[in-house]
Amino acid sequence: MKRMLILSALTGVLAVTGCSTLKDAVGQDTSGMHETHSTNANTAPVTSKNGVLVDSANHMTLYTYDKDSMNKSDCGKVCLVAWPAFMAPSDAKASGKFAPFKREDGKYQWAMNGKPLYFYANDTKAGDKNGDDKFDVWHVVPAN
Repeated sequence: MKRMLILSALTGVLAVTGCSTLKDAVGQDTSGMHETHSTNANTAPVTSKNGVLVDSANHMTLYTYDKDSMNKSDCGKVCLVAWPAFMAPSDAKASGKFAPFKREDGKYQWAMNGKPLYFYANDTKAGDKNGDDKFDVWHVVPAN
C-alpha cells in the first residue's frame, strides 16, 4: 500500500511538471538534492546570468518557493524530485544575503535572505527558466 501511495504521488508530480518519465524530470539523479561545490571560503557558489541568479558551477537557474518560511523548506520528498534543493556543505559560511540552513533531513541548503533556493528539474541547460511562475508559487531570483 505504501509503495502504491508513493507511486501515485510520483505520477502526480510527473503529470504536473509535464514530464513523461522520471528520467525526463531528474536525469540520473533521483535524490532531489544537487550537490554544488562551494568556493574555497565555503560561501554560496552563485552568480548571475541573463538577469537571474544561477549556481556558479553549471549556471543553472535558481528558484524560490512562496510556501517556504524563513530558513525552512516546505518542499518535501516528492516536491524535491521536480525542485531539487540547492545544497550547501555542512561547513558553509554565510556571506552577505546568502546563508546555509539545516534542513529537517539534517542536510544543509542555501538560502537568500532566508528564502531556500532550488533548481527546476525541467531546466536542462544553462539559461533555462522553465520553472518561472510555475503554479504561481515558484519564481526565478532576480540578480539585482
